[in-house]
Amino acid sequence: MRRRILATAVTMTAAMVLAGAALAADPVRIGVAAPFTGAAAGYGRDAKMGAEMAAAEINAAGGILGGRQIELVYEDDKGTPQGGVAAVQKLMSEHRVQAITGGTNSSVVLAETSVTKNRILQVNAAAQADAITEQGSKWLFQINNTASANSEAFNGYITGTLKPKTVAYMGENSEFSKALLAGLRKSLDAAGIPLVNVATYDANITDFTSIISKVKASEPELLYVADAYPARSAQLWKQIRQQGGFPVETQAPGVVQASMLTPAEGAMDGVITGDIFIAEGNTGPMADFVEAFRKSHQAEPNKVHLVTYEAVQVIARAMDKAGSADDYDLIAKTIRTNPWPSPRGELTFDDRGRARAPQFYIHEVKDGRLTLRETIENR
Repeated sequence: MRRRILATAVTMTAAMVLAGAALAADPVRIGVAAPFTGAAAGYGRDAKMGAEMAAAEINAAGGILGGRQIELVYEDDKGTPQGGVAAVQKLMSEHRVQAITGGTNSSVVLAETSVTKNRILQVNAAAQADAITEQGSKWLFQINNTASANSEAFNGYITGTLKPKTVAYMGENSEFSKALLAGLRKSLDAAGIPLVNVATYDANITDFTSIISKVKASEPELLYVADAYPARSAQLWKQIRQQGGFPVETQAPGVVQASMLTPAEGAMDGVITGDIFIAEGNTGPMADFVEAFRKSHQAEPNKVHLVTYEAVQVIARAMDKAGSADDYDLIAKTIRTNPWPSPRGELTFDDRGRARAPQFYIHEVKDGRLTLRETIENR
């Protein structure tokens, strides 16, 4: 009888060891919802490259949670709220992912959170609307600066350095742009600079001719464009050039990437913008990231590459430190109570789940690419 009990115990122990080994070998699945078709497809391609670079580094170093590899699963949000909802639903129900990242358009990510809230860890990589994290979801985080944080730095540069006599605004009708317009009004009012024209447009517009004509009639010294879609922005700037342009031209911070500059075909030269990242002139961990990206992709990295890379890294490292890929309360607490190394330096998250970049860069488009105009230290 004793031998039989011992044999059973040995069998059970072996089974437990094998089950543990199988669990350790199971990959941790991270879903990436991003626009791979439509007007914002360039952002989706960039997000995929950044995510894959992060996963490759983590997996090459042995994975997380005792050897589990990171597996990325992609779904196309099509750059629309409806597409975003469908993408995250599929990632959760069909692919059974353990976390979701991606996110480049604020309206899309806001729609996604109606599905993901209190159901799964979501780390929004690039979308900027303050409303995303204002809702207080305990498992929702944001890597990129919010629109208000970017605007605070950029608007200060407009009013304090550029100092235009008058300003006109053109922007898409979206949550992202509403926040930008509110921040711009506040900054201009404080500086005593008149906002002489506000022109908004719907997402499906392709002909901006009449809008540009009306804006030009108000004779602003500075034009501020707020549009996060690469293809549409490129078309807008081409039509602005056809009508002679404006004395000083700016684009909302945080959105100008190669995926916008390339289709613009030089039409954005001279435009001033800003962001939390620029490849030019960096040192330390950022320089290492830039060099590694250039080596692996034979291309220049941009902000979407960076923040998606950081999002995957934060998700994986937080799971590893928490000792779980599924205990979202513990993972969320781990994210909020620890600094996380990144190419930008240590990222820390506030109570709303927002990360803050240590520096902000003013850019100017020259010869179809972003160049560094000035560096602003975030305080």
